[in-house]
Amino acid sequence: MARARGAHRAWLPWGFVVVTGGSMLPNLRDGDRAVVRYRAAVRPGDVVLVRRPDRPEVTMVKRVCERRPGGWWVLGDNPYRSTDSREFGPVPEDLVLGRVLRVRRTGGKWERVGAENPFE
Repeated sequence: MARARGAHRAWLPWGFVVVTGGSMLPNLRDGDRAVVRYRAAVRPGDVVLVRRPDRPEVTMVKRVCERRPGGWWVLGDNPYRSTDSREFGPVPEDLVLGRVLRVRRTGGKWERVGAENPFE
């Protein structure tokens, strides 16, 4: 599961999180630092920071697949290592904290997120 560690200050328009886990491989790796735009509009294909519906204290980085009754269906890019909507169902809109825009690799290079959407 790609969890996010960091300050989730929804009162600021931008924030940083650290990705932990392998559910978003190959696009996001353990230790990557991501820039999040809080309260940004999301659409299918976007990588987002969400609260897990059944455990709201857990924040996760996932990819938005589609709109379903009850919220957004989110999946990890690596289905073999992901805990996602297949387990906990759709994520309500109010638990979608923001959209991940850029990622800083552990080697120091900044990259745009979302270029490789495995669901297209």
